[in-house]
Amino acid sequence: MTAFLNGVVQFFIPSHLLAVVALGLLTGQSAQRLPFSSLAAFAIGLLMGSLAVASAIRENPTSLALLLLAATAAGLVVLAHDAPRWLTGVMAFAGGSALPLNAPPHELTIANAVASQAGLAVAGIAFFMAAALVAISEKAHWQRIGIRIVASWVAASAILVLALRLAR
Repeated sequence: MTAFLNGVVQFFIPSHLLAVVALGLLTGQSAQRLPFSSLAAFAIGLLMGSLAVASAIRENPTSLALLLLAATAAGLVVLAHDAPRWLTGVMAFAGGSALPLNAPPHELTIANAVASQAGLAVAGIAFFMAAALVAISEKAHWQRIGIRIVASWVAASAILVLALRLAR
């Protein structure tokens, strides 16, 4: 149980939160109803990323990729332009596959590592769906503006962190 909770806690890295919230808002804004195709792409990406962690990749720039993905997705939300379904699916898959690569499990046994990855996946899917449902449920004009404001904060935060990391 503690390995599962460790995986949930590993989700709360700022780059993970920024990327998942931006992807969820983008998915919810461009979906007419529930975004099952983007959720499925995100879940498949999480599974593929977890399998890639098992292949023991050394250095990977997934943190930068997540921040770039967050800035791009949030920028599309700010523009309030309906993104094509294939684009949101590809972005959701990319975000889902980058999450486990950016937070490999720090467990000693394989069972605990799998539980840790499962905790990360559950937290990621929960936040993705929460952000998508918030964006889907927008009815009034002020709610759409509020979502665009949140997306602009996400984009600005991601761009600032990217600039700091690339300035080193």
